Amino acid sequence: MAKKYRVNDSAVYGSLAYDLDALVLERQLEEAGTMPQRRAEAAPVQRRRAEAQPKAKTRPSPLLAMGVAATCALVVILLLGYVQLTAVGASISQMTNELSDLETEHVALLTEYEKTFDLATIKAVAEAEGMSKPSSGQIQYIDLSGNDSAVVYGEEPGITAQVFANVQRSAVSVVEFFR
Repeated sequence: MAKKYRVNDSAVYGSLAYDLDALVLERQLEEAGTMPQRRAEAAPVQRRRAEAQPKAKTRPSPLLAMGVAATCALVVILLLGYVQLTAVGASISQMTNELSDLETEHVALLTEYEKTFDLATIKAVAEAEGMSKPSSGQIQYIDLSGNDSAVVYGEEPGITAQVFANVQRSAVSVVEFFR
């Protein structure tokens, strides 16, 4: 007995695979009793060519022209920006080189400045100018162990100056009181 299979709720007996050879044989049997038919050749269809009409000149839309002009303007502005950027870059490079030269010169001048305070150099210059150390007879000591006091001598102000000073002090006092 053949095996029964269910596909889509319908019973199938045997294999579900197509037998391609059976289909070819079935076609051959159907065509065996008939004569091959000739196909009627279709008469060539003559197509009419449309007469060539001159193409109408088209103008670009103003919006397109403005877009192209704006794009060109932006490209020019971009190129000018690149030119400025290149110039600034070159300027920065030049300034960096100048800064390194100035730093080198600064170090040389600082070294020379520090040499001027070198005691050996100062002693050599002083001796070259004829200076010498003082001898013990040239040194004198001063004793300042007494009380410190200072006296300032000057003129006594006149009566008008004293009155003016008193009025001024009074005015300042009044102003400070109301602050």
